[in-house]
Amino acid sequence: MRKRASGYGLWERAVQRGGVGHTAAAFTILNAVGRIAHADDDDVLASLALSTRASLLRQAGRHDAAAPLDGRALVYVGADPGDDPWHRAAVLDAMVGLAADDLGLLRFDAARRLLARARRMMNDRDDDWFAGRRPRLRVEWVSAELAVYTGRPASACHHADAAMRLCEADDTPERHRVKTQLIAAAAAAAAGDVDIARDLAAHVTTRARDAGLLPLLWASLALRRGFDPADQGVEADLARVRAELIARGVPFPADTGGAGRPGMGTHR
Repeated sequence: MRKRASGYGLWERAVQRGGVGHTAAAFTILNAVGRIAHADDDDVLASLALSTRASLLRQAGRHDAAAPLDGRALVYVGADPGDDPWHRAAVLDAMVGLAADDLGLLRFDAARRLLARARRMMNDRDDDWFAGRRPRLRVEWVSAELAVYTGRPASACHHADAAMRLCEADDTPERHRVKTQLIAAAAAAAAGDVDIARDLAAHVTTRARDAGLLPLLWASLALRRGFDPADQGVEADLARVRAELIARGVPFPADTGGAGRPGMGTHR
């Protein structure tokens, strides 16, 4: 499902560039998308540009900087999903983004409320990827992370399993499949299934490297370092990937050295 306006094609390009870690390039494209949205008075496109920019900041652990952008994105489109699939997708992207921002800022109750609102807005009968399964998948990602961080491992595994089922359709992009496996690894670790979590995380590392998905490669290595801080190979890989991401414009917070909590559950 595509809009034929040039701004939407540029937006899709920005999403693709961000997904492989070319963040500076994605930001530059999003600047152009924002100008087109303003010139065309297109609130949906403006919202998508803002929430995408926010997702790239969360990917770097900058939840504090992402939250105002997601808030502005939601203001553009309002909280009513309506009938147009693009509008519904923009509303859900902004709302789930805000939930992920709150999670990263440890505002767990606020994140839970936003996820509940998003679930009420979703159309579970819509099997289309962009405005149907994709938003539902993002809700399951953030719900799983919320459960991990609030000490509910069974709930985390439940949401991770739901996410895995949403990825079964053939049109699911590889980036979303890999990220879902990363979420499953984190959930398994929270549940105490460390061997399963190690295997899943190692598989994510391989798949992300093969697909050129540097942000997910970095996140998988960060998770694996948590399993075994003495693993010098993982530590060296993590440093190399971090350096490459910085070279591509990922704005890691200065006080974390790029090794803080990965924004696992927030990217498109």
